[in-house]
Amino acid sequence: MTRRAFSVAVYPRYEGRILLIRHRRLGIWLPPGGEMLPDETPLEAAARELREETGLVGRFPVVSDVDGTPPGFIGYEEHPAGSKGIHLNFVFVADVDTDEVHPNDEFEEWRWVTHFDDVGGPPNVAQLGRIALAARARG
Repeated sequence: MTRRAFSVAVYPRYEGRILLIRHRRLGIWLPPGGEMLPDETPLEAAARELREETGLVGRFPVVSDVDGTPPGFIGYEEHPAGSKGIHLNFVFVADVDTDEVHPNDEFEEWRWVTHFDDVGGPPNVAQLGRIALAARARG
């Protein structure tokens, strides 16, 4: 049976730009993220992964009118994760107060983007990135 793991992706937003990292092992541009720890909610995992990977602290805006939806939640997708099996991925947007990145050992290249025309990699990175850029906080 194929391993399945819950994971998160976070699109950090700063002054109309989104942060993408070039994942060292995979060699493609992705948002920060990773697997959830036991007993961790998706929102807790998103905040932790963002902080651990980039040094950024996110504010997760309420972007849905649906009761019970975590702040910052913009989507869900599933993708093969090589030897890690299948990632069941909760996707968030987070506003950050700086574009100063302190990378961990998972990446050494990063860029802040305003569009996703030439990002490459999985199509959903660009699709979800556009959603993250357009997401507006609800009253």
